[in-house]
Amino acid sequence: MQTETLDVRPYQLLCVICRSGAGWPAEPRRERLLRILGQVREDRGRPMRLRCHADSGYAYQNPGRGEDTPEGELFNEKRDLDVLQRLGLVPGSTRPALELFERVFERIRTTQGICGFEEVTAAPWQGCPEAASGAYERAIAAGLHQILPARDPGEKASYKQESVAALRRAERLQIRPHHLMCMACFHGGRDRIEPIEEDNLFEAIDVIQRRPETPVTLVRGCCMICPPCSRFDPRRGQCVGGKGMNLRDQKKDLDVLQRLGLAYGDTLPARRLYALLFERIPSTRLVCSYGDGVARSVEWSICSAPESERYRQARDAFLGMPAGGPATCP
Repeated sequence: MQTETLDVRPYQLLCVICRSGAGWPAEPRRERLLRILGQVREDRGRPMRLRCHADSGYAYQNPGRGEDTPEGELFNEKRDLDVLQRLGLVPGSTRPALELFERVFERIRTTQGICGFEEVTAAPWQGCPEAASGAYERAIAAGLHQILPARDPGEKASYKQESVAALRRAERLQIRPHHLMCMACFHGGRDRIEPIEEDNLFEAIDVIQRRPETPVTLVRGCCMICPPCSRFDPRRGQCVGGKGMNLRDQKKDLDVLQRLGLAYGDTLPARRLYALLFERIPSTRLVCSYGDGVARSVEWSICSAPESERYRQARDAFLGMPAGGPATCP
């Protein structure tokens, strides 16, 4: 599903949040901000490109002055760059809408020092008259779901029921490669595992334990594990997880395939596939921690600890499958 990129000024992210906290009063910029909000609510995965006035190396993305606010050119330049600096981004950065708003809610808790200043040093630095209203801070306190509503619980429950039924009656499971490791971590170190609302890890493990010869096909992107997840977008059939989750998951999938010597579309019996997995990937450090345990950015964070004890325990127990283990790997 291809979606048109939405160009916005960095300051407009804050304005959308602020106007939400103020109850959307009538003002000249109201319709533009409401359009931005409407587009990202329609599609949380819509790419947003942050464009602003920048000199020299980043001038290629300058959008012009058309959406400057009345406070003046200098204030508009500084405010946009202040927002980018707080977010750890640069002019021209493009991210899914959900990721951008998540980052704003985490890193910019107040507009003070960005949209308004404790001391007005000169006329160009009066700041936005709404900066001291508290509207932005009220919206931040109310939570991200006020801007981008979470997935409907009833829809999630329906997808859970339908996807579990499909998984249990399937003659062949379709699972993305790194979810094999997620299943192991979910299983390891627990006396008893039970279903959860957010995914189908339990159900996939249960099928494999009951029928270890069940064929498993390794698929690209979302799989039978995903439909109940809060981050699953049924319309796209994709994950819209924030903070680069999509990139991390894709890299982990490819790293698993490379280490197993397999490719998308390959199908193996579950017992044989797990024997191969546990032989060639004895530790989560090799995949989930990039081999060195270094998280180089938010997008490339590490899943849990650099090395999962639960994965080791699941490997020792061969995921609870009867009469088999790593030694059965061909």
